[in-house]
Amino acid sequence: MTTSPRPRSRRLASAAWRIALAILPLGAGLALATILLPASDNPSDPGTLSARIALGVAISAATLTVIALLVRLSDHRRMSGVGLTSMRTGWRLAVWGAIVWTIPAAATFGVLALLGAPLTVTVAGPELARTIVLLFLAVLVAEALPEEVVFRGYATTVLGTLTRGWGVIVAQALLFVLFAALLRQNANPADLSLFLAMGIGFGYLRMITGSIWMPIGFHTAFQTGAQLVLTHDAIDFAGGTGAAMLALGVIPFSVAAILVSSTGIPRIVHPDSGGTR
Repeated sequence: MTTSPRPRSRRLASAAWRIALAILPLGAGLALATILLPASDNPSDPGTLSARIALGVAISAATLTVIALLVRLSDHRRMSGVGLTSMRTGWRLAVWGAIVWTIPAAATFGVLALLGAPLTVTVAGPELARTIVLLFLAVLVAEALPEEVVFRGYATTVLGTLTRGWGVIVAQALLFVLFAALLRQNANPADLSLFLAMGIGFGYLRMITGSIWMPIGFHTAFQTGAQLVLTHDAIDFAGGTGAAMLALGVIPFSVAAILVSSTGIPRIVHPDSGGTR
């Protein structure tokens, strides 16, 4: 005697409440951050960045705790089953993800400089280094880590019980867009299209690697670079926003998709990926 599968409506309801609960600490934490850390005239201020880091640690801790409880008590899985694989290979995937964004972005800015739109450092070297390090850590713990754990990790896994392949990628990307629209209270199509592209790009990396570590590295590098160029006075870009987004987003995301699709992940980075050197 076999047990019939649960009706689709029950599976949808189950997936909905679990994903909503997983998103809750992230959404609440980021909303609280906008209240505690209002827009600053100097986003590069070490105190401001340190406060972002402290809040980010709290957001990541709360998000990971809720998801760990869901994974154990509701899904009866291990954390590796939702993409949070071992740090033993995970750190290499994260570094690889950051490299895959950084090299094409730097190359594009180099070409733009030759065309008359250079990047210019406006502060002393030690101050620039401090800003980059603090901004990197703030982005990692307040944005990249908790968002990837929620959307490319838990939500992707839960949605995998309802659909497959690109259906999962698109569904979690749409959830990511909805989350961004509600949090930012902004339905600007240009802004939302960026979040859609991010969600699809990060989701594809998660599908290829089976892990959220490469999306975490790529996400951290992308947001660090974008915020440094677009919102911090330490770097001045002579081109317009369109040229900046070409270098920050369009080309690195396209290169990453082509590279991962054609060559996979290098074995030295992810021995179990079946990729090539």
